[in-house]
Amino acid sequence: HNFRPGSVSLCLGPLSLSFLVLQASGSTPKAIARESEEAAMKRGFLNAAPKEAKKKDVDDGVIAADSKLSNGSHPVGEPLINSNGKDEETLDCATSPSMPPHSPASPTLLQAQPLPPGQVQAQEEAAQPLEKDPQSMVPPKEDTKEEVNKDQAPPLPTAPQAEVMGEAGTNSVRVRCDCGENPEDTSYLFVVESEDQKQRLTKASLPSHGTCEALIEGLLPGRQYTLCVAVSTPSHPTSPKDAVNTMFQGPKTPFAAGPAPPETPLAPSVGGKSKTSLKFRWNPPPNSCGSAVTAYTCQVFRNQVDGGEPAAAYEGPDTKFEAKGLRAGTPYMARVSACNALGSSPFSEWVVVSTSATVPATPAEPLCAQIGLGWIGVAWGPPAEDGGSEVTSYTLEVEDGPEGSGYIAKYSGPNTVFVLQGVTPTAAYRFRVKASSAVGASQFSPPLSVVGACGPTGSPGMVVMERQYSHALAVRWTPPEVLNGAPPAMYQVGMRPLVDGVVTNFVVVHSGESCKCDIGGLQPACLYEFLVVAVSAHGPSPPSPSSLLETSCAPPEGSDPPYLVSGGPNFLHIGWRPPAITNGSPPVCFRLEAVGGDNEAVVVFEGPALEAPLHNLQPGRALWLRVSAANALGYGPPSPTVCFTTGSLPPGPPSCVEVDKVTRTGARFRLGAPEQDGGGLVTGYKVQVSRVVASGEEGGAPITVAVEGVDNRTCVVDKLTAGCQYSVKVHAINAEGVGHPSPSVTFNTEAGPPGAPEAPTLVGDVTGSELSLGWAAPERCNGADIVEYCLQVQDSGGSFAPLYTGCLTSFDVSSLKPGTSYTFRVRAANPAGPGPFSPSLTVTTTAVAPGPPLAVTPLAVTHNTLKLKWSPPAFTGGSAPHAYSVMVAEEEGGPSKEAWSGPTTSCKIKVFSDTVAYVTVVAFNSVGPGTSSSTCNVSIPSSPVKQAPVIQLPKALAAPSVSVKGSHSAVVSWGGGGKGKNYEYELEASVGGAEDDFVVCYSGSQNTHTLQNLQPNETYAVRVTALNDAGRGPRSAASDFYTRATPSKTSNKPPAAPERLDLEKAGKSSLKMRWKEGPDGEVSGVSYRVEMCAEGSEEFVTCYTGKTLEYCAKKLKPNNRYTVRVQALNKWGSSPYCAEKTFKTAAEGGAIDGIVPMLVVLLAVLMTFAFLGFDFLAVLR
Repeated sequence: HNFRPGSVSLCLGPLSLSFLVLQASGSTPKAIARESEEAAMKRGFLNAAPKEAKKKDVDDGVIAADSKLSNGSHPVGEPLINSNGKDEETLDCATSPSMPPHSPASPTLLQAQPLPPGQVQAQEEAAQPLEKDPQSMVPPKEDTKEEVNKDQAPPLPTAPQAEVMGEAGTNSVRVRCDCGENPEDTSYLFVVESEDQKQRLTKASLPSHGTCEALIEGLLPGRQYTLCVAVSTPSHPTSPKDAVNTMFQGPKTPFAAGPAPPETPLAPSVGGKSKTSLKFRWNPPPNSCGSAVTAYTCQVFRNQVDGGEPAAAYEGPDTKFEAKGLRAGTPYMARVSACNALGSSPFSEWVVVSTSATVPATPAEPLCAQIGLGWIGVAWGPPAEDGGSEVTSYTLEVEDGPEGSGYIAKYSGPNTVFVLQGVTPTAAYRFRVKASSAVGASQFSPPLSVVGACGPTGSPGMVVMERQYSHALAVRWTPPEVLNGAPPAMYQVGMRPLVDGVVTNFVVVHSGESCKCDIGGLQPACLYEFLVVAVSAHGPSPPSPSSLLETSCAPPEGSDPPYLVSGGPNFLHIGWRPPAITNGSPPVCFRLEAVGGDNEAVVVFEGPALEAPLHNLQPGRALWLRVSAANALGYGPPSPTVCFTTGSLPPGPPSCVEVDKVTRTGARFRLGAPEQDGGGLVTGYKVQVSRVVASGEEGGAPITVAVEGVDNRTCVVDKLTAGCQYSVKVHAINAEGVGHPSPSVTFNTEAGPPGAPEAPTLVGDVTGSELSLGWAAPERCNGADIVEYCLQVQDSGGSFAPLYTGCLTSFDVSSLKPGTSYTFRVRAANPAGPGPFSPSLTVTTTAVAPGPPLAVTPLAVTHNTLKLKWSPPAFTGGSAPHAYSVMVAEEEGGPSKEAWSGPTTSCKIKVFSDTVAYVTVVAFNSVGPGTSSSTCNVSIPSSPVKQAPVIQLPKALAAPSVSVKGSHSAVVSWGGGGKGKNYEYELEASVGGAEDDFVVCYSGSQNTHTLQNLQPNETYAVRVTALNDAGRGPRSAASDFYTRATPSKTSNKPPAAPERLDLEKAGKSSLKMRWKEGPDGEVSGVSYRVEMCAEGSEEFVTCYTGKTLEYCAKKLKPNNRYTVRVQALNKWGSSPYCAEKTFKTAAEGGAIDGIVPMLVVLLAVLMTFAFLGFDFLAVLR
């Protein structure tokens, strides 16, 4: 190593301790090294161990004698390990802050830091001797030393008693010991070991004036330690392990490190959250550092820059805290600190959690960004709070009518601006907006009211000509459709002539309020272009579309007669030629006229074409036509008249259709001749009758009847439905085909009995004795209103009997039997009679608790047993009893306890001698317990006095164990008191564990019991007492437990499938099985159905329905396999079946299996008679 001037690192002695020597005034480094080495040689540290064959000794944090800890012997760059097992950088010997310099006169050993097992690497090489000046070195006198060792053995050192100087600190302690008469070269090592032997600290010290002192650091606050001194000499070299564990170790002195504030607790955990609150829980700190934790401080910040003030805080002894009044959808940071009498621990790490998000806040009132004629621009900003969820869209609604007429959504999307088009001037518009996020939508903002802007009117209508003259035109136009807030005050008409394609400017030729005018001073046969402008208070409007008008010319001469281009039954295509003489103006228009018998002309065509089609003509009719031509001056004289004839068509519709007679299933009609025969003779009629459906339209295929003959105009139609509406249409027929139908004529057939209603339906829930039925009117009433309904119920013989007759469509049925199926049907009646019955509805009433068992009779009575039998209850409540409970009271009218429960109608119970047993029996079905039977009083005889065995009271049982199964139940189990003990047990429970609140909740011989109907999130205490014939033993210690909290939301749905179906016991004819409730836990109102399928059968049979989680199937076949499945039920339905499992009953035994029970019974009988004093030997003699 490179040493600083004036300092040196030495590796001395078997403990490999490092010394730090301060710079001596006026001494060179070599001199200081030589003096230190000579002093160490005198004490035997340098020559204590040979240079070779060094072994690695590491034991529980003690550094081996040859380990290199000082900077002088440790390799450069390798890390040192401190007392906490952490690496430290290599420090310079003269400047290391962890190794302060000591006085040269009394150099002190450096602290030997304790190291955990496995982290210390023993160094195999001994400390290298320092370089010395050859002239100043004195050669060792090896020969002399060997002679001394041969002559006399060195004395053994004695380990003194170590003591603590003053009070121990929280992390350090100063210790001392007296050296006594130990040799001068004895080295001392102080050893401090924790009470749990997980920490060991050592510190070497040199004696000074007959004592050794040392400061040991690295203690843990509040921990218990022991202190001792280990000694060694160069003549008796030992490793640190030997020094600590051999006879050189002194007595141990116990002491305790000073207390300190607690250690830092772990970060709190989140127990629940809502929109405005967060629940936190935390555990106590790993170490309270010698003083019990008295309080905790929990701080909740919105973020790390909350200005130093937490959003919520708690100080108290609890390990949970609910922070309320928080903002929704906001992340919060929480930390916790523990406090004891010495102060507070550092705060734990942060835990970050967000509150539940909510809808955004209400946006502010929208703003009118811009407005113009026919449009309004609206803008709005995001809400002040987004509720913890990003705003994804906005909805803008507009109300454009009177206030209160209703808003209409106009925009939905992410933008914050919208332009409303089609705005009416002077009309009021109201705008409101709401923000939406993934959680939901906010409330609408306050409305913004805006009035539409005004402006000039729209364009007036195009100028049209009213009258035409050679030198004038009478024109008109329509007012503008769009006024834009102000009506026109006047109109200005502009005109310009069109002469040889030359375009000139418009000239105002009229100004006024009227929408028509006469314009004179025009040239005949000239073309003019007109437009008009409306002027209002807001200015002139855009001009109207231009129109071209022409003054009149002289009419031309007469035209040639028209001619036929083509023709048909309903049309004629007529053509003509222009007149030869146009009178100076070519013809621009032609007029085709039809001339009647009174020479009255009717215009049938007018236009510039030389042909005209005439449609919608009567077939087979003659038409007289003429044509006139017109030019710029008007029409000339007409041409000669020409006659044209159309072709034939099918006839028109008959003139009338009369309904002559109507019955339930038929009708008779009278027909009128068609007004148009189509140019041919009518040869018959086709009658079509269609049913009219509820919508007023014809439905279904029509009934068609053909009527032949010209004079036969009567028709009869049958196979109609009673009470229905029909329509009839009639077609006339001629040689050309079937004509158009006549207008529909509707009629109704006579009413008949109504159709069958739908099956009755249940109204509300079904109880054990009542139910409500409802039904609807039949779809077909057949022409008459329903006046009566008849509800019938099917009796036990299978026939229906009337239950209700009246006009109502519902009925409450009472006085029913529980758990019984009933079948109902209903029919409707109108004035025409009753209709058919509806489909049947079968309803099963719910079961109720059974009645009391009957004839409770004692069969056999002894001084400690009572055998009973009884009959099933006469009233089963709709569900057969599956279990019975025998209750026994010690005094008449006093409290009773359950002495037996099971599915049979007989039992044997234990009683106390020389008492009166007051016995009642309760039956159980799928609903629950029924009414207790009448009390049966049985006198119990006294016990025999001869050789009565002395029975000791039961000893106190151990505290019962509790397994919480959910929010409302827990399974309690306890020890049986020993093998062969015929004990009864009483289980008591208390809410909160108060002594006065314990109540007996179970009595029987079982070692387990399930507590039902517990309150969620509550503290309970249970204890158990054993009883035998000697009486009641002491109560056990109480066991406390907590029920689970009920989930905040419940879903009305069927329960989950049961789990873990297992076989508990298999007999020759019985199988006892258990199962667990589903993943949703134990829920109130859940029962279970057990189904079994025997080997060789494919049908499952229900063998048990109840609320317990176990069942014993009996009367089974020996050595046979049964497949079992379980299903959970509640009022919302049933769960899926659990996984099916196959169990096997025990096999039948041979002759030995039959003899052994008989021998046991015989032995029991002999022992009983012997106990009663009966002498069998005298009988045999």
